[in-house]
Amino acid sequence: MITIAGKNRPLREWALFSFLLLVAGLIGIVLPPLSFLVKIGFPVPLILIALKLDSRYSFLGLAVAAIPLWLLAPDQAAMVGFIAKYGLLGILYGLLFKNYVSSGKSMAAGVLGASVLALFSSVLIYTLTGETPFILSQEGRQAVEQWLLLNQNAGAFNNLPPEMQEVLFKNVIDLFELFIPGQFIVTSAVEAVLTYLLTRVLLRRLKYPLTPGLPFSGISFPWYVIWGLIVGLGLTLAGDQFSMPAVSKTGKNILFILFYAYIFSGLSVAAYFYQKIKLAGPLKVLLVIIAFIYFPFSMVIILLLGLADPLVNFRRLTLKK
Repeated sequence: MITIAGKNRPLREWALFSFLLLVAGLIGIVLPPLSFLVKIGFPVPLILIALKLDSRYSFLGLAVAAIPLWLLAPDQAAMVGFIAKYGLLGILYGLLFKNYVSSGKSMAAGVLGASVLALFSSVLIYTLTGETPFILSQEGRQAVEQWLLLNQNAGAFNNLPPEMQEVLFKNVIDLFELFIPGQFIVTSAVEAVLTYLLTRVLLRRLKYPLTPGLPFSGISFPWYVIWGLIVGLGLTLAGDQFSMPAVSKTGKNILFILFYAYIFSGLSVAAYFYQKIKLAGPLKVLLVIIAFIYFPFSMVIILLLGLADPLVNFRRLTLKK
């Protein structure tokens, strides 16, 4: 770990990591294009505080950094949501690392925690402003419209009459807005995984003892994940049948989230078989090239692998053989 000489070393280390936390937040305010990197790195100082001292000091460091960040932020409600979401995620990861929880369970807890915190931060923002973040903002709507106009100018819609183009534009914008909640949770989950991986790399360099890493080809979902698919389909059908838009939207967003989860699972299964298959290196490279050439077909196969793996467990079947 990072060491600082002196009698008050723990206090100095807490001050250092709290300062790094503040700097990370300020970078996000001053340089918005780096916001994605800031979201990944913001929890790391809190994790280090929890490991070096205690989670209580992580809460204190978060509170100390939160005050100037809140005062300097152009959108104070959004900053409250940011601090709650990524700050609490850092404390959660700190507890997991400190208790030597396995890699698989830590990532699962991080993804679930990030998803819950994403919803919690949305509730906070709605409480403070009365505006839901799950509706396409004026800036977002303009960005989608500009993207559609660029495609129109490039000739993508030349085969459609003008009135159908207007309907298409409206449907695309509605589709973007429909899946904002699901995209918000998927993005939060990806950020949580990247934060975990970044922290492992950093702690390894600091020679902190870690649990064994989980290879990508060894990631699998439990069988009861299938209930998410059942619930998503059920809510979608019930909402459409009985004219309940909120229920239908909830179901469609569950399916949207599960689509990415099953793709991730399918890629893990494919990576496992890619490692196990006994072929020469050039043939394996050729398989990858063919998969990219027939990308839509490959995605269907990967999705089906991801759907079936929680029930079948392909890797266990190959081990039995």
